[in-house]
Amino acid sequence: MKFLFAAVCVVVGWSGVCLSQSPPERGLYEKLTQGDVEALETILKTPDEYSAVILFLGAGVAFAEKKLEDSGFLFYAGQLRARFDQKCFAAKETGADSPFVLYAALSHDLGSVINPAVMAEPETFSKVIERVGKWNPKAPQEYNPGYEFKERLAEKDAEEAARQNRTEFLSRMGDLSKLLNDAEYFEAFQVLQAYNLAPDDKRPTDLENEKAMGTMRQIEKDKGLKGVFSE
Repeated sequence: MKFLFAAVCVVVGWSGVCLSQSPPERGLYEKLTQGDVEALETILKTPDEYSAVILFLGAGVAFAEKKLEDSGFLFYAGQLRARFDQKCFAAKETGADSPFVLYAALSHDLGSVINPAVMAEPETFSKVIERVGKWNPKAPQEYNPGYEFKERLAEKDAEEAARQNRTEFLSRMGDLSKLLNDAEYFEAFQVLQAYNLAPDDKRPTDLENEKAMGTMRQIEKDKGLKGVFSE
């Protein structure tokens, strides 16, 4: 729950952004900040209808409830929703006051916990990416992105504008999923994770870490897939 609390603090610090949401989303927002599981289930029924803030908070609740697949799905969907909304709804506020500064902060804080956890389970990660690939954001006339915007782009135009980013994202994550499901690559990936995240007394040696990185780079090259070390 400490992880969820940290994410909530980021959002609360930007309450001005959240207060511009539609009444239905505002109610969900308040419930999600309390870790409400029913609110999470509501989002999962129609995840294409909600703003990035709601999807990110839902990812936090799902993680706290040990629903790792749902957490990963909502987290990545939140990232894509943010990019879609950026194209569809040009924000009035820019610079440090831009809502996308909030999204970047949420993505960083949530991602630092969700990414390692979901990638540590290759089969779950594959299911997450499959779900994200089938997900598409909706922007009907009543939809509110959660911030004040200057104009609304037509939904089809926004989809086209965000298409390249979405395609690149899904391609990169799809490649990573294939790599993590390769036994040799995943074994090396586990060494890398332990080196970066494990306590000092359980951390692999520098030599073991370097060997693991070399293995991962070679497999990425041999398979022609973009992974952890691909630019």
